[in-house]
Amino acid sequence: MNFTERSLRIFKYAEKEAERTNKMVYPVHLLLGMLLEKTGVCAELSINYPNIRDILNKRVKELYSTQDEKGINHAPFTTTISLSTQQVLEIANSRMKRFNQVYLNEGHLVDAIFRSNDPSTMAIIGNMDVSRILEIVSYPRDMVASLREYSFPHIPTSTIIFRKVEQSDATSLKSFVQREFGSGWLEAIEMGFLQENIPIFIAVEEQEIVGFACFDVVRRKKGLFGPMGTSLTNRVQGIGYTLLHLCLNEMKKIGYEYAVIGEAGPLEFYEKACGAIAIPKHLKNKKE
Repeated sequence: MNFTERSLRIFKYAEKEAERTNKMVYPVHLLLGMLLEKTGVCAELSINYPNIRDILNKRVKELYSTQDEKGINHAPFTTTISLSTQQVLEIANSRMKRFNQVYLNEGHLVDAIFRSNDPSTMAIIGNMDVSRILEIVSYPRDMVASLREYSFPHIPTSTIIFRKVEQSDATSLKSFVQREFGSGWLEAIEMGFLQENIPIFIAVEEQEIVGFACFDVVRRKKGLFGPMGTSLTNRVQGIGYTLLHLCLNEMKKIGYEYAVIGEAGPLEFYEKACGAIAIPKHLKNKKE
């Protein structure tokens, strides 16, 4: 399994929380680790539920202080984990693969904690607002990146060619999107090709499209970045990073002060790549 940096920090916090009970990491310790992580949507979770950590710790001590389960060694943990925690990791990994992602993140983890239906975990997290927690941490989130001080970053040289699409690319791009991601994005792609200045960039390797990114193509909304996608076999090569910045740079030139990234899945990628932040749920609801 590959983990995001935030997930690895959550695991470290979980291990510290486990030290307070019987030194074995249970699923609820992962949730406690998220409450201790003060970045991204984990920080938002902590703000929305300021007292939940004390409540969970009290219940954990009551239930696990007398447990005598034999632990499992499982990387990247340095202490043993319970069988139920191993099951959570397996469920999270399956969810990650189902969405064709390559790094297991906090969203996969929290979804797996609630899906595991482990009796002990359910006893501890009973009466929690599960749907709200999933909405904050696990579901795709709208993000915003400021373009006021934006400057195009240094991009390492590569054999991959990055360029703006031409009308002649329409058939091959739609075929690529259909093959790699299904039909959900085809309408947005077609909307892009209807514009005089097509707001779509592609990555080409050996005359084959391996990635694309768009803006101003979804629901005719201006200043909205996406969709973006890279073929599964070409992930983790910086293709998405380059395509993102080609779009942001173009949006900056047009005059946009902000770029909204709609329903972003890998939040940590956008946080690191362009300083984007998730739009807080309570602010979004007020706007709606």
